[in-house]
Amino acid sequence: MQIIFHVDNIEEYLRKDKEYNFPNPPDRCPHPDCKCKVKLKKHGFYYRYYLDGAVCIKITIRRYICPVCKKIISYLPEFCLPHFQYSFNMIVKSLKKTLIRTKTLSSIISDLKRNFPTILFSRRHIYFYTKRVISNLSFIIYGLRQIDPYIKTPKTGSEREKAREILDIISIVPLFSQRFYAYCQKSFLTSLT
Repeated sequence: MQIIFHVDNIEEYLRKDKEYNFPNPPDRCPHPDCKCKVKLKKHGFYYRYYLDGAVCIKITIRRYICPVCKKIISYLPEFCLPHFQYSFNMIVKSLKKTLIRTKTLSSIISDLKRNFPTILFSRRHIYFYTKRVISNLSFIIYGLRQIDPYIKTPKTGSEREKAREILDIISIVPLFSQRFYAYCQKSFLTSLT
C-alpha cells in the first residue's frame, strides 16, 4: 500500500535523501483487512526512478510495516505517480501529441526521444496510455466535475477528440490551482491503473 504525502520543497527532499523529515505513520494500520490501532514500525527504504523530461532521478521512498498483519506501507511523495516512473506531465504531453496525430506514431516517438533523451516511450506505452484514457473518459470527466461542477467538458465528437479536450483541460489546470491539479492527477491516474 502506498500513502502519498505532500512535499513542500522537492530539492530539499532529494538533497536530504534518507534524512528527510518524513511524515509520521498513521496511528492504525491503513490496510482494510487489518485496521489495528498499532504503532507502525520503520521498515527501511527503497529506491525508484522519477522521469520528467530531461530529468531522471533516483529517489528514496520510506517504508513502514504493521507488526500485526506484517503488511508494508510506502510513503510516496506527491510529485511521483504510484506504479509509474514517468511524471504526470510527461504522460499528458505524450498523449496530447499522440491524439493530435499530425505525424506518424514513429515520428512522435522520435520527437519525444530527441527532446527528452531519458524518455523510453515505446508504441506499447503510447497505446496503453491512449487506450486507458479513452476507455475511462467518463470517470475522468466525473472526477473533474467533482472539483468544479461548472467545468466545460466535451459532449460531442469522437472519443479521441474528447480525450484531447480533457487533456487540454488537465494540462492548463496547474496555472490556477495546485489542489485542483493534484485532484486531476489523482482521478486521471486512477483511470490508468
